[in-house]
Amino acid sequence: MPQRHQISITLSPAQVDQVVRAASRTRSPSLSMLLSGSRPTSGAHARNISAEEERRLSRSLLRGLEILTRFQRGSEERGIVELASELELSPSTTHRYVNTLVELGLLERCPDSRKYRLAEV
Repeated sequence: MPQRHQISITLSPAQVDQVVRAASRTRSPSLSMLLSGSRPTSGAHARNISAEEERRLSRSLLRGLEILTRFQRGSEERGIVELASELELSPSTTHRYVNTLVELGLLERCPDSRKYRLAEV
């Protein structure tokens, strides 16, 4: 059986936005705007997004990426209620996303505080 090597990549919120735009092959609005449903009115990303374009993007993936952008290496641990408030999601929805990211090894739960942080590699 071949040996598997783990690779860790840390992206800033701006880099995540860039990846999402590149994946959609459009100059779509930022990740935060996609999740909030708001539309930019000026600037480089100002344009109307058709319903067809919106259907091509995975809202779940966008939310998971948005959660990951809230964490930085060596930064303070984050709680579910805090994340939910920032993302304007319910705590139960946020908890499901965070649990998925924990299962994937991208986040980890801190045993003492019961909050979450980026997983150590």
